[in-house]
Amino acid sequence: MLIKNHAALRDATDATSKSLGLARLMLALSITLCTLQAHAGRPMLTDDATIVEQCQLESWAQRERTGTRFWAVPACQLLGVEWALGVAKTPAGEPQQYEFSAKTELKTLQTNSYGITAQLAYQFDAGQQQQGDLQLNLALTQSFAADTWLLHLNAGRLHREQAHNDWTAGIALQHEFAANQWLFTELYRENAGRPVYQLGYLAEVLPNRLQLDLSYGNRVSRSGREDFLSAGLAFYFSVL
Repeated sequence: MLIKNHAALRDATDATSKSLGLARLMLALSITLCTLQAHAGRPMLTDDATIVEQCQLESWAQRERTGTRFWAVPACQLLGVEWALGVAKTPAGEPQQYEFSAKTELKTLQTNSYGITAQLAYQFDAGQQQQGDLQLNLALTQSFAADTWLLHLNAGRLHREQAHNDWTAGIALQHEFAANQWLFTELYRENAGRPVYQLGYLAEVLPNRLQLDLSYGNRVSRSGREDFLSAGLAFYFSVL
């Protein structure tokens, strides 16, 4: 387009300034939301009440008495819904489980306030012709002390294909004890009986880009019988 007079040039300059200002605002919002996302999520069993701003890849290894599994779960946000598709494999690379989930915000989490999300997830074992378990989960996250403390609460319903249906519940407390470093503790119930506890450490080694995590868990009062170790990462990125 040709600019034919000074007024048009002035208008174009104003428009450019406004566009730059909007771009800076969107960048700041994106960084803020990415930071909230990095505060929670993996490796907790209890879900957090946020969705990814653009895309992320969560990957981890979990060692149990029955063996080791490697998970990879890419997810992207589209139309206000976080869509995720995951697969668990053996050390030999054979698929063991698949998972698909969709998660959306009912109330956006803000500093010193709370957020609520709803998630629908479906998981099935490899070779089971997509016959698996369906779970509906509601998550609430409360922020305290400028996001240095986060409380996560979950309540859901699990519909099993080959076992009894059951309620699920979780509670987790997360604390930023140093810059870009967090500790968490949680209790999570998925089956009838005693809940699982987990203790973990999270660190953003590349702020808003790469998070590493390490955790230990076990069933309450089942010393060593159902314990597990988990180590993984979360990588945040954009496809645009």
